[in-house]
Amino acid sequence: MIIAILRMTVRPEKTKDLLQIVRGILEPTRVQKGCLSYSLCRDVEDENTFVIIERWSTQEDLERFVRSESYRRLLTAMELLAEPPEVKINAISYTAGLEAVKAARQGSDQWLS
Repeated sequence: MIIAILRMTVRPEKTKDLLQIVRGILEPTRVQKGCLSYSLCRDVEDENTFVIIERWSTQEDLERFVRSESYRRLLTAMELLAEPPEVKINAISYTAGLEAVKAARQGSDQWLS
């Protein structure tokens, strides 16, 4: 699984424009092949900072999205930002749930197995 995180700080007067662009690509992106989730979040400590969290099945799926019309539209939003965006792409080889938290809290060294 691939998780991509895009952190954007928008110029305050451009917030509505940014939201219009991002909201316009949410659903088209969510139905793309390999998209597991695509979420827009707002930072609770800085109302001008937004984070897009994407989960993709494979690197190829993410690369296909980067070449898509939706991504091209997202790139147009970069001119609305107060500073360059922060981008992180993570390849995930293991995922655990609440059982891992319980095991770690009980002192088990097997919580990632």
